[in-house]
Amino acid sequence: MVWLLTAVFLLLITPVRVGVRLQWDENGPRGAVGMMVWGLREQADFSLGRGAAGQLRLTAAFHGKSLPLPQRKNRAALGVKLLGRLLKSNGKNAALGRLVRVNAMNVALRLGGQDAAALALAAGTLRAIGGALPRLRFRCVPALGGKTALRAVCIAESRLGILLAAWIIWKRGQKQS
Repeated sequence: MVWLLTAVFLLLITPVRVGVRLQWDENGPRGAVGMMVWGLREQADFSLGRGAAGQLRLTAAFHGKSLPLPQRKNRAALGVKLLGRLLKSNGKNAALGRLVRVNAMNVALRLGGQDAAALALAAGTLRAIGGALPRLRFRCVPALGGKTALRAVCIAESRLGILLAAWIIWKRGQKQS
């Protein structure tokens, strides 16, 4: 019995760290999602492109194998809602605020173009807006004659027991509505 309780305890306190990297440059949008549990890492790269018929196609590469992901039109809103809840979880009055920590939220933007004055004004405005957002490290540089590129990284961590409890509560709320 003691071994079972010890195993359940170790499972519930398992540290989970999740990271997302998004890039958008001349090669198009792409990124990666990674997870680390007890120091073991797994990562899946993904990219967005056009298929043969011209439709948008999301492709993921996991362990060197490229897999086209199926389109689920009805689940897109659910993903946006979950992302919004995750971003709000570090708010002052949020229930998960002390339980899910965002370790890093970095955005680097390179503005490209030919008009030096417009680039400088746009970069300065975006820096001011980025500086007003807490926990966000925002960097914006003008690139005269260059191409526009974006790189965003977010790393969050929590415990497996907390994530399981939040998932159970979310599923119960979904069944009631």
